[in-house]
Amino acid sequence: MTTRIVTGAVLAALAIVLVLHGGLVYFYVMLALALIGLSEFYRLVRRYRPLPLAGFISVAVMLYMAWFHSPFGLLGAIALAFLLVAILGLLIGPKRGVSVRMAVTLLGILYLGLGFSALLMLRRLDVGAAAVLTVIFGTWAGDTMAYFTGKFFGYTPMAPKLSPNKTWEGFAGGAIGTVLLVVFIGLYTELGPADSLALGAVIAVVGPLGDLFESLVKRDVQIKDSGRGIPGHGGVLDRFDALMWTSVAAYFLLTVVLGF
Repeated sequence: MTTRIVTGAVLAALAIVLVLHGGLVYFYVMLALALIGLSEFYRLVRRYRPLPLAGFISVAVMLYMAWFHSPFGLLGAIALAFLLVAILGLLIGPKRGVSVRMAVTLLGILYLGLGFSALLMLRRLDVGAAAVLTVIFGTWAGDTMAYFTGKFFGYTPMAPKLSPNKTWEGFAGGAIGTVLLVVFIGLYTELGPADSLALGAVIAVVGPLGDLFESLVKRDVQIKDSGRGIPGHGGVLDRFDALMWTSVAAYFLLTVVLGF
């Protein structure tokens, strides 16, 4: 637990510095994390024999388009990913399991590519730094509050087959913690309290889904942690699983619904 707390504090400090700095440093760190996370994902599902080369190229192009171009460029990169995976599938030929290989490759591309692309596009908004930090800390606050609330007060299983330790009481505690922190941050940023309330509600609901999604994958392959690169937290996927979902949801809310 001590290692987890210390590592979490270090990650929080680094996140603040990185997001406030922005620029190419931010882009390259997001790219590195995305590729590491994708590598972890493909290791998790290696029994299905994904096509890593197509995945790494596609995710790199997606992040490039998200940072240097526009959401339409990102859409083109996704189309390119489908094309690349299909071509590799054709080169493999009609062998047993080729459809599964292509499908699991694309799943990794969309999972990590969209999540980290959203973090890049959020930073490009006029409220970029505030938006990214709010999503990151709102997501992590929900995860932390859910853990402690569930540990001391939880008794109603939320998804016993996917994650036996998760409870509805923990979910409620995490949701309250997320909304309160996001609204508090909104009081001192350009987001404002009203829009922050909507953002906090979205993060509170979507974050646990991202966590359960990774649990589903790990249950399927019967592996506890995606990696060991982050002391006390496992791998990149273990730390960023919920964030991959909340970043996408937050970008949609802020741009399409709230008009930032």
